[in-house]
Amino acid sequence: MAQPFDPSVAAGLLVQAGREGRQLTELPADARPGTLEQGYAVQAAYADALGETPKGWKLGVGSVAAMAAGNLERPLVGRLFSQRFHPPGSTVQLPCAAPVTVEFEIAFVLGRDIAPGTAPADAMRAVASTHVAFELVQSRFVDRRAVGWPSFVGDNVGFGAHILGERIDPAHIGRVVKTVEEQVDGLTVGRGLSGDDGIDPVQALRFLFEHASYHGITLKRDDVVTTGAVAKPFDVGPGSADVAALYLGGALAVRVTTPQG
Repeated sequence: MAQPFDPSVAAGLLVQAGREGRQLTELPADARPGTLEQGYAVQAAYADALGETPKGWKLGVGSVAAMAAGNLERPLVGRLFSQRFHPPGSTVQLPCAAPVTVEFEIAFVLGRDIAPGTAPADAMRAVASTHVAFELVQSRFVDRRAVGWPSFVGDNVGFGAHILGERIDPAHIGRVVKTVEEQVDGLTVGRGLSGDDGIDPVQALRFLFEHASYHGITLKRDDVVTTGAVAKPFDVGPGSADVAALYLGGALAVRVTTPQG
């Protein structure tokens, strides 16, 4: 008779790796999640073992093209923690000497609790404010794609840090995405995504509502929901890099720093 899956072993290894600033090639076979359900169980155990303050949710692998390539029905979902939020213009130090993936995103702040099955038909009715944001992705795995979706989900979908930018009019989301120019040390490295490579942030919010309802999770008022890359993701590091996104006359900037190795 097969033993029940224990997510705490994998969660402990991931938390330890993160605190020590190192990456794993993979989880041991006897601790490795084999399904997305088991991956989300590891993620929940990871959050408990980490002991940081919940701040909201992130979505990843959410474009039509990425979900089709990954054989996913909806984006992957991870958790945000308040200790990993940093103000615009700050210097963010990540613990590992590996490259950091920077994603320019649209983020929402929820204006109400949403218990399972109570999400409004118009997702934006649950939103108090809309913002530009950076998510910094630094997985606890050497190759987050090679380990498979269940392990990546257990790794909290690679969440490293978050920078919540200025509030924008939600009616201007499309214009922000169309005009954004991403820069590293003053050089252009990317622009907004479109077509099957882009995402619809409002649809991503609906996906989160579905995920939370399925897993029996109540989303909380003031939760931040960062919805996935709306511009080309790019890597920086090791070392320091000044990162900026210019859009509609506005700007979001941060310095990203990692150990030199």
